[in-house]
This record gives sequence, structure tokens and C-alpha cells, in this order.
Amino acid sequence: MSFDAFLSKGWGDHGTDAEGVFARLPEGERLVTEARHLAGLAGLAAHVAGDHLGRFDDGVAFLERLETHATFDPTTLEGKAVIRSKAALHLAAGRRAEADRLEERCRSVPTLPPASNRIRILATASAALVGQRRTREAAALLEEALGLAAYGPDRNDPAARALAVTGNNLACELETRPSRTPEEAALMVRAAETGLRFWSLTGTWLETERAHYRLSCSQRLAGNAKASLEHAEACRSVVERNAGDAGEQFYAQEALALAHRAAGNDVAARRARDAAAALLPKIADEGFRSMAQDSLRALDTSAPA
Repeated sequence: MSFDAFLSKGWGDHGTDAEGVFARLPEGERLVTEARHLAGLAGLAAHVAGDHLGRFDDGVAFLERLETHATFDPTTLEGKAVIRSKAALHLAAGRRAEADRLEERCRSVPTLPPASNRIRILATASAALVGQRRTREAAALLEEALGLAAYGPDRNDPAARALAVTGNNLACELETRPSRTPEEAALMVRAAETGLRFWSLTGTWLETERAHYRLSCSQRLAGNAKASLEHAEACRSVVERNAGDAGEQFYAQEALALAHRAAGNDVAARRARDAAAALLPKIADEGFRSMAQDSLRALDTSAPA
């Protein structure tokens, strides 16, 4: 198996078999032949060990093994990525002094302020803590990252993408829970707002549209029907302005159906639901169409009798 195939399989399997993926990481290490492989493997290791398993020390130990690999060079962008992942795990484990020490070692772009690199570490650690249901600590790290972002990262600053990705991922994680505490609901909305803010800065129209979809879902689940509808409408508007394909149109209509239902407008909800159903045969990608069919089934199942 090639390294790229191994990494792809790891990301594909980690959601349902995090323990198995973590156990296989040494196999990936043996496949590493160039520096970029180390950075990719470090990212997977930090995510699985942190977000999914809460095994921060085991994750750090594996990353330290990667630092002994022949391709590791702490002065390169790839080497600094390994160090950054290690710093995030130390921070999630509560070892801020060690995280700060490593943060100084992995600053990668001299023209960016130190806050840019620190934001990336804070964002990764925040996601790990949400995965371990340590909501208050995760929210504090996200707020710290957002405070540091007051310097105004531009679209090319990696801190902007880190906040966009983390905001989306935190919101998705919290949305999937069968119930949420008030703290979790507040963080879910804050994370989705962060995703929209930074995808609008650093992403394409597609990522901005999907961030509106995410925020619509988060607002609805937090009990904010009016805000949910506003972002569902914004999602549809972005899709229409950019001639989005049937799949993107489908999810805009699904978001509208759910938001209208939450607002008590069953007529508008049914209209949006029917519009979504009409789009299903037009979705060209078979995998995407199957996912949309599941979403429509869930929409119908959850509809009031």
C-alpha cells in the first residue's frame, strides 16, 4: 500500500474505528518516504489521539517517534507541522508551558505575527477538548484564538483556514449529539458563526454556502428558529448566485424545510421539502445522491404527523 492510500484509508475509517486507526499508525510511519508524509501522518495522529480517543500522551509519544524519522527536519514547514500537532496535544492535556515552548519552535512564516501560529494550535486543541466533552475548556481556547485573530488575518493566512475548519468541525460534532447542555448549545452556535466568518474570508462560494447551511442547522438545534431561517435563505441565495449544482440546491432546500418547520410554517416547510425531492434525480454523483436520499428520508421521518 502506498502512503497516500494508507492516509486516505485512515481518514476514511477514523470516525467508526478510531482505536484501530491509531493502532495502525506505525504501519504508516514505515511507509513515509518524504517530508510531506510526516506532516500528513502527524495530522491524522493528533486528530485521532486527541479528538476521538483523548489519549493525549500516546499521541505525543507517537509524534516524538516521527521526529526521529530520517525525513524529519524541524526547520521545514513539514517538520514544523509535526511540532505544531504535538503542541496542540500538550495544550489539550493542560501542559500550557510545554505547548508555548513548542509554539515558538514551529512558527513557520516570518512575515506573519506570532498570533497566527498560536491560533492554529489553540484551534486544534479546542477541537480535541470538544471531542472529550470538556466544553468549557474548549470554548475558552476557541475564544482565546478568536481574540488573537483581532490582528485581522487575510485569506492567505493559515490561521484563517484553521478557524474556518475548526468552527465547522466543532459545530458538526455538537450537532450530532442527541442532546446538548446550554454550554454545548452556545459553543455550537459560536463555532458555526466562526466557521462562516472565516470561510467567507478564506474559502470559495461553496464553502461559504455550506457554512451558512451549518449555521442554520446549529441555530435551529439551539432553538433559534428565526436565525436558522435567515441562514438557510442565505445558503440558497449563495447557491443561486453561483449556479450551484443539484446537490448544493438540494441541501439549501433541506435547510429551508427544517428552518420553516422549526418556525412553525408547515406550508413553507412542505414546499421546500418537495423542491428538495424534485432535485434528487438531478444529482449526478451517485454517492452524493445516496447521501441526499438519506437526508430526505430523515426529513420525512422527523416531520410531524
